[in-house]
Amino acid sequence: MTRIFTTLTFCMMLTFGYSQITITGSVRDIATNETLPGVTIYANNSKNGVSADINGQYSLATKAADDSLTFSYIGYIPQKVAIGGRTTIDISLAVDTKNLDEIVVTAYGTQRKSDLTGAITMVKAEEITKVPSSNAMQSLQGKVAGLQVGASSGAPGSSPVVRLRGVGTFNNASVLYVVDGVFTNDINFLSSSDIESLTVLKDASATALYGSRGANGVIVVTTKRGSSTADGKPRLQFDAEYGIQVLPKKIDLLSGQEFAEVYNVIYPGSFNNIARVPNTDWQDLIFRKSAPVQSYNFSLSGASERNDYYFGVSYFNQEGIIEKSKYERVSIKLNNTFYITDNIRTGVNLVASPSRSNGAPNVFANAYWAWPSDVPYNPDGSFAEVRGGGNPLATIEYTNSETNSLVSLGNLFAEFDFLKDFTFRSSVGYEVEYTESTSFTPVFFVAPLQSNITSDLNKNRFQRLNWLWENTLTYRKQIKRHRFDALAGITSQRNHSESLGASTQNLIDENPDLWYIGAGDNTFLTASNGAETTSISSYLFRLNYSFDNRYLFTVNYRRDGSSKFGINNLYANFGSVALGWNITNEGFMRGTSNWLTNLKLRGSYGTVGNEKIPWDRQYTLVNNGENGVLGNDEAIATGSSYGVLGNPDLRWETTEQLNIGFDFGFLDDRLTGEVDYYVKTTKDILVGLLSPGHLGNGAFTTTTRNAAEVRNSGLEFQALWRDDLQNGISYQIGGNFATIKNEVLKMGRLTGNNSFIASGALGNGELVTYTTVGGPIGAFYGFKVDGVFQTEDELASSPSQDGQQVGDLKFVDVNGDGVITDADKTIIGSYIPDFIYGFNLNVGYKGISLGFDFYGQSGNEIYNGKNAVRPNQNNYEAQVADYWRGPGTSNTEPRPTAGGLNYQPSEYFIQDGSYFRLRTLTLAYEFPKQWMEAIKVYRASVYLRGTNVFTLSEYTGYSPEINSGDVLSSGIDLGVFPVTSTYAIGFNFTF
Repeated sequence: MTRIFTTLTFCMMLTFGYSQITITGSVRDIATNETLPGVTIYANNSKNGVSADINGQYSLATKAADDSLTFSYIGYIPQKVAIGGRTTIDISLAVDTKNLDEIVVTAYGTQRKSDLTGAITMVKAEEITKVPSSNAMQSLQGKVAGLQVGASSGAPGSSPVVRLRGVGTFNNASVLYVVDGVFTNDINFLSSSDIESLTVLKDASATALYGSRGANGVIVVTTKRGSSTADGKPRLQFDAEYGIQVLPKKIDLLSGQEFAEVYNVIYPGSFNNIARVPNTDWQDLIFRKSAPVQSYNFSLSGASERNDYYFGVSYFNQEGIIEKSKYERVSIKLNNTFYITDNIRTGVNLVASPSRSNGAPNVFANAYWAWPSDVPYNPDGSFAEVRGGGNPLATIEYTNSETNSLVSLGNLFAEFDFLKDFTFRSSVGYEVEYTESTSFTPVFFVAPLQSNITSDLNKNRFQRLNWLWENTLTYRKQIKRHRFDALAGITSQRNHSESLGASTQNLIDENPDLWYIGAGDNTFLTASNGAETTSISSYLFRLNYSFDNRYLFTVNYRRDGSSKFGINNLYANFGSVALGWNITNEGFMRGTSNWLTNLKLRGSYGTVGNEKIPWDRQYTLVNNGENGVLGNDEAIATGSSYGVLGNPDLRWETTEQLNIGFDFGFLDDRLTGEVDYYVKTTKDILVGLLSPGHLGNGAFTTTTRNAAEVRNSGLEFQALWRDDLQNGISYQIGGNFATIKNEVLKMGRLTGNNSFIASGALGNGELVTYTTVGGPIGAFYGFKVDGVFQTEDELASSPSQDGQQVGDLKFVDVNGDGVITDADKTIIGSYIPDFIYGFNLNVGYKGISLGFDFYGQSGNEIYNGKNAVRPNQNNYEAQVADYWRGPGTSNTEPRPTAGGLNYQPSEYFIQDGSYFRLRTLTLAYEFPKQWMEAIKVYRASVYLRGTNVFTLSEYTGYSPEINSGDVLSSGIDLGVFPVTSTYAIGFNFTF
């Protein structure tokens, strides 16, 4: 009997120890009292866990024996709370200011930063709005290691040239942008104020899920979502900024008297009285003293039990620093998610952006070349003839160009959670662009070489529609110390574009109301029309696995098929594998948390693809309108002939990338950072190689082939120190740098010799870039210079060219054959920098903050093409005044000549493109909360900001930022719109 009683007692105790209780409650933000959906709550003994719903509510069934619960949420300090027999536990979490970037946007989702195995950098909204620009990418200059953001032009509305980890192809090397899940090639339509974050995906582990579009890197753009105040009311925000743009520097050119002296050396007696020669500063005449830039942004957002929304309207207006240059844009943004049930939600992400721009003529080279000894106006007030580059003021006056555009991008999605751990998502995205441009030139006469005898009108229309349908299934599961995150999907994309152009002359009236093709002379009517349609079909898979927050594993796979390739090479497979080790979570690291907060080692290897070539390269094209002499009467007949020779065996470019890196955090994460080393090799690069002439399609046509290989490698470092001092001062210091080494490893062979690509046309018949094995892509090519011939004896005893004289440039005999020929031309520089870097300093005290952002690059060269082009006798830069006048006078500046041998491609025109720039300087003041609460304002601040405040550079042009989308001919200055400095005042209010 005693034994039975003891057994029953033990069973009752056992039952009691494992009985279930249910604990409910809510989770809120301790500062705003807003509910926090998605908070993880788990019992510390049994490890049972749930997530808070959209209203921050939770219900957890657990064992009564469990003694405590842990509440954790990305970006917040975890809390451990004793149960103490309670069945209702409400909790408030505080923001972890040292780990605000804990959750990171990745391909097709988000991840904890501690779980990342790839090289990923995320930039938050407060950094994105620092630069007053039409394109948010300008804000990333100097912010991300390995990311090069350079201005292609200072013209209003221009987009920057973006390169990530070097240049890996001869084709389009632009990064891919993913805006709320929709692919695009530019984000110029998007207002910076609508962006929540920009995430830069660098290595193969991060980009492989984008397959054929991830070879040049991916930037994921996440726009703002709905949020509300603590009492559930909508949030209203208004920002305004007004700035003044100024020209940071002028090019130092010869004055009128200096030019007359140099010109007299070339053509003696041309100027008889140099002292009375006029001195016209053409730069002062074409540039405004200042030009305004302004932006205004309004947003309304809110969230309720079943709905969250964000609506934003932005207006951006930038006038250029020369007349007739302007860019104006309106951006309308709508994000909305509707929760049909706890498990089903649907939503839309939409943006529409109409814009208008006026494109001023490129008169910068004209102002550079124009004779300073000529005056702009005749006595009667008409435009005067100006030798050199023509009268730039007349060019501005008679140029009329306007472009109107509408861009819209967005998606409609639905998500369904089922079987507790699965989520199915279907999304239909689109991108629409419609552009209409008009240019008109009236009848005018300034000089025989600057005139227009009939009025000219050109109209062009371009339309593009891209759609993307994606279906993905996600599985997330945590089993004790094991955490799984798997994704599988199928996507389809179709791109269609069409262009239509027409031109005419001799309009019946020059009134802008009659700038229509039908108002011209039909004798001069021409028209053109073209279209392109491409499609991509893809399958994708990803698995993330974490064991005990220590060991991490990621595998990606994507299979892409593109219509740009023939049936035999239609599909290609891309994938990656990555490993990570959170060393600080190991048992043997206990006791180091006081000084070593984080140490993670990671590595990845994988492949991604590129297919950014014209759609028709697989087909042999026919040229229409070819003339031939046929028949006994030898009459000219119009026919067709072979054009570009197609290649049905084209296959994908493939980029293999190895990345090894580690993340670190010291002293309670006051010092954090990451280091990466990468090797990125692109194989089977699609190259246009010359076709044999016997095929009958001309002597200089090309056929696209998979014929080249390029390697980029480098080291990247990024670190941030942040701290709060006891006297109320907070500060942070951050910096990054990256090295870049670019080398062509292989190219196709032509007639038994190593092939090369010559490019970089100056417009005078010279090509100054050369791409071949052993050098970088688009390297500058020409003669090395060894000073100036000083005497006849030196000229006679040195290798030279026929026609060279004393005082001319002395070229180096590279091959040692005793004469100077084209065989002595060699690589003389590269536009690709060896080193790019940025750093920042921010200091705050009682609502006042002062911030500095610096950026620079080193090791790149610029080809001063505007100085090399001499179709006529033009003006010179100021250093030419120190020209060679006799033995020993100058060994850098040759004797003045109107053209000839001194203007062959050479080191004489190469200049150092390195620079160091104070990118932004910001002084801001945030009004005290108690002041704002009295007038029902949540937050208010005002600031003064300078952009491109100063630039340290030896380059003699307007700006050392000389970039081009053409990777084979970048870094050549033929006269670009200058990058301006901007000084602005702004404020923002949140209600």
